[in-house]
Amino acid sequence: MSTHSPNEVRRQVWHSLVSMLQVYAHAASLNGRAVAVTSTEFGAVVRYEDASLTITFAALTGHATWRSLRPGREERGSFEIDEHGALNFPSGPKELDAAAIDWMDHLAQPEPVKS
Repeated sequence: MSTHSPNEVRRQVWHSLVSMLQVYAHAASLNGRAVAVTSTEFGAVVRYEDASLTITFAALTGHATWRSLRPGREERGSFEIDEHGALNFPSGPKELDAAAIDWMDHLAQPEPVKS
């Protein structure tokens, strides 16, 4: 039985998360929403219209940050990928697909109406 180091587990989960983002971006594009995902070994950018989401990841610590930008609006957050592969957000753990869906939904939210 082979065992994987915590860094390798975190790296595999990271790649799976990016793959999930790409799958959901592709599905959104089939429904008429042009969503693009670009990625590097430790980062990903998702773009939809004038919104973007940037996620960075450090395999050694499992720490990840995200930043969402829209005209006049910026949001930031963080999460951890632990040594067992779980995604832990400040609000609690999330499954990979739930995190990817939440981010896609977040990008597609209309701008708040300013009064």
